[in-house]
Amino acid sequence: MKIAICDDEALCRTQLITLLKEYINAHEVQEISYAAFSRAEDLLATREAQGSFDVYILDIMMPDTNGIDLGVKLRKKGDDGIIIYLTSSKEFAIDSYSAKASGYLLKPVLPQHLTSALEEAYATVVNKTQDGTFVKTKAGLVRIPFDSILYVELCKRTAIYHLTNNKTEESTSLRIPFAESMQELLKDKRFILCAQGILVNLSHIVRIEDTQVFFSGNHNVYFSSKICKTLRSQWTDFYFS
Repeated sequence: MKIAICDDEALCRTQLITLLKEYINAHEVQEISYAAFSRAEDLLATREAQGSFDVYILDIMMPDTNGIDLGVKLRKKGDDGIIIYLTSSKEFAIDSYSAKASGYLLKPVLPQHLTSALEEAYATVVNKTQDGTFVKTKAGLVRIPFDSILYVELCKRTAIYHLTNNKTEESTSLRIPFAESMQELLKDKRFILCAQGILVNLSHIVRIEDTQVFFSGNHNVYFSSKICKTLRSQWTDFYFS
């Protein structure tokens, strides 16, 4: 689980990092990594270059770009990470709805409150990544987690799965139509068919231009302008319906 902390106050960042380290050590959790930022712009730049975080712990009161605006920017970029706000008051609860926040941590953050928030977030992330599909390849049966799929394309009679680790998995020759072979993925709201032979994971899209789709982790793919136009509408509906 990748965690991003953003707070312009150095003391608060240090205290939160200390609590986070204590949580990791106490629970012997190896799958948690974190990065701390003092400015929203730095977090956004890192996310653009290295991909999304699973959890964002954001201070609400920050100069330039406050936590609410930062959360909204993340959502507009297609980010579905868990957002938890740091605040001294719950008066921003209504405003945070626009960023689809999961909750608050009141300052000063108490260890038990951070533990509760992290355990809930971890369970959510694990459940999301556990969903997967089995694909028959020439090397044998391969299980591919849904969350690792950027998009799938039909190439001749095989389905090529493009993954977040820059690798691909190629199925054996399909004996049924492509759309029919993707039915297991299409039951998950993250996936849509944007063309006859292309299935896309909407949750990994960060930007769509006229003929390019940009995925998290600096993956970009050229599609026709018609596909991009259709996909942009579906992507917007996915996040704001």
